[in-house]
Amino acid sequence: MGNAGMQQGMQQSMAATASMQLFMRTLQATGMELSHLAAQALAGNPALEELPPVSTAGDDTPSPLNREATQRHAAFMDSLAERETLAEHLETQILQSALPTEVERAALTLIRTLDKRGYFPTDSPPEHVAEQEHIPARTLRRALAAVQDLEPAGVGARDLRESLQLQLRRCGEGNSLAARLLRGHWEALVRHRYAEAAEELELEEEAVAIAARRIARLNPNPGSRFAETEQDTLTPDVLITQEGKELTATLTGERVPRLALSARYRDMMAEQADKPEIRQYLSRCFREGRAFIHAIAERQRLILQVARALTRHQRRFFLRGPQALAPLRMETLAEELGVHVSTISRAVRGKYLRCRFGLYELRSFFSAALPASGDDGEGISAEAARTRIRALVDAENPAHPLSDAKLERLLAAEGITIARRTISKYREQLKILPASLRRR
Repeated sequence: MGNAGMQQGMQQSMAATASMQLFMRTLQATGMELSHLAAQALAGNPALEELPPVSTAGDDTPSPLNREATQRHAAFMDSLAERETLAEHLETQILQSALPTEVERAALTLIRTLDKRGYFPTDSPPEHVAEQEHIPARTLRRALAAVQDLEPAGVGARDLRESLQLQLRRCGEGNSLAARLLRGHWEALVRHRYAEAAEELELEEEAVAIAARRIARLNPNPGSRFAETEQDTLTPDVLITQEGKELTATLTGERVPRLALSARYRDMMAEQADKPEIRQYLSRCFREGRAFIHAIAERQRLILQVARALTRHQRRFFLRGPQALAPLRMETLAEELGVHVSTISRAVRGKYLRCRFGLYELRSFFSAALPASGDDGEGISAEAARTRIRALVDAENPAHPLSDAKLERLLAAEGITIARRTISKYREQLKILPASLRRR
């Protein structure tokens, strides 16, 4: 009797573990990936069927898994092939590279982590991604090398300096003076101390200046040609609407399949009561189908919870815009919602929110705090400061680019107190070249 109880307990534990793994797999999936998972489940499980989409006023969009809709979508995408996103462009190259399965899978995971410019976000370097996704070190090295070898040159870099080095290497200039300056004299380069670098290299200052001009011609934003179309092709998972001062978060349901258990196969299971093998097979199909439907429902529920929490914590952002982004840590939402921080990380990765200010990835609403500097005693987020730095640089006169010292003074005039070294750090995180290399 004791052995039977122990066996039953182990079975329940295994079922709970499998259920959690299924939930995590659907949670971290993007909308497109979830559609693929659902298509696989429908193909392999006769107990599952797809329900027609919920019709809304003026909305006759067919289900994303509907064959006719899929064909129309494929034809549309073929006619607009140039509108592919950076991620799609990179994924296509990886899938055509004949890499070992585990390396290909790791490379695709790394690509999904890259931002729209082709860089790893500061808080998600490849080593961190590998740790989260349990990618072995050797596989990571091969996958990262594969990603960094893709077109456009410079993608898959951790920072601006590495991206510039990758671009030089692609041009066959990996051992050039420009590459040597990037590797060993970055500080002298960004501070325009060409004489200092020339002395250390035992070269003429003019040679260093020529190499610096070569670096200035490289592209600090490798994914730039895809950025204009990315917002057209990405589908938001959440909509934030405003009525007066009330904010409402709703799920779009785009690319999220509506699945149900088949009544026909339920009747068949009852009819096969005298055939244990068939009944056991159908019972397993129903159990797995029910678990998949539940995992999708839980995924949607958590994403909506996160979105609603963001409307509370980032209220000023949704009312005023990106410059009002407040400091927020994933740990705060994890504690508030009663889940592990890694669950929040999975929920916000690759999920997008549309509000009146544009389309944003959910994870972009998390940012560390800067010290309070305003009269109200409230600090601003580091991301808000970076947004303002980006705006100032975008509006600068190319003939007279803004130095870090000038940026410091302009920000201070707006009530944003940031040390010059921090501005330099944020500028590098934004992959913005120093003023001496931006001058045109």
